[in-house]
Amino acid sequence: MNIVYIPSGYPLVYEYFDRAIKKVLQETYQNYTIVHPQQLKDTLQSNESNFPFFAFTLLGNHLSPRTIDLLKKNKIELAVWLTEDPFYIDQTIKEIRDYDYVFTVDSGALKKYRSLGFTHVYHLPLGTDPTIFTEEYSDARYNSDVLLVGYPYPSRVQLVEFLLKFGDFKITVIGKQWHNLLSKKFRTHPNLKTYNVWLEPEEIAKFYNGAKIVLNPHRSSSFSHNQNRENIENESINNRTFDIAVCGAFQLIEDVADLRNFFSEAEMVSYTGLEDCLEKVEFYLREENIRKSVAAIVRNKVLNEHTFQNRINKILNMIQKQAAL
Repeated sequence: MNIVYIPSGYPLVYEYFDRAIKKVLQETYQNYTIVHPQQLKDTLQSNESNFPFFAFTLLGNHLSPRTIDLLKKNKIELAVWLTEDPFYIDQTIKEIRDYDYVFTVDSGALKKYRSLGFTHVYHLPLGTDPTIFTEEYSDARYNSDVLLVGYPYPSRVQLVEFLLKFGDFKITVIGKQWHNLLSKKFRTHPNLKTYNVWLEPEEIAKFYNGAKIVLNPHRSSSFSHNQNRENIENESINNRTFDIAVCGAFQLIEDVADLRNFFSEAEMVSYTGLEDCLEKVEFYLREENIRKSVAAIVRNKVLNEHTFQNRINKILNMIQKQAAL
């Protein structure tokens, strides 16, 4: 199968996604080309005798109508992986008709697309890159009782402030704007350490390895900057779930609708609400053996089922089967 991968071109976490997908293609598939949108026309013209079977990209909003028309004129099928669903669904609903295959990370978004008659949409969560997120020794500067990595959405700020107010353990938070969005009385709390920056995945993996408990609260569908007028609820677990797991770290994950379709209660401990989270943090901080046992079980499962290698294989196998029909 001849494949063109069109990187998203976006920085930070999207650059990591692009790198992970490129790595899978380079290590597993022979007939592929990685090309940026502005280079696509020249690439196709120079390879007329060996046109790709399909083109694949993330997000999709970086492809111009001219680029999409070029692919269609050359009879190249186009697949997109929507990694931000349902938070920008107002826009993606307008765009997915341009694609032959649409993969969405969220089952709530999938239901919405299907209700509108889109039958070429499939649920496919992101995966993890176990060469970056891996179990390793981390020195003391990466250690924490409780760790939370990610943007300080209001629900996450509320959770951290609640735990600081009623708990008695050290919390580390990592992500841009944490200092500004925390209430002033919590910014200098003695139990809080703040890294007010975006850190590379390789560095985040070290923090996961050094944490006793990693909190994994999800983004709210009602966040004011979302483009989600109907407030479509996000139902699926985020990619951070898999990243934490392959580091061999114990996580407390916010309970979401799709969680038990991926992990049993024995494999992944969830919480519902602030009080429940506090109780479980205090319990599992005392129970090191349980933390290690649960983390080991889920790590093996993620390595076997939820890597980017697994995901890209699934995409390509699906497209090959459709082509054979």
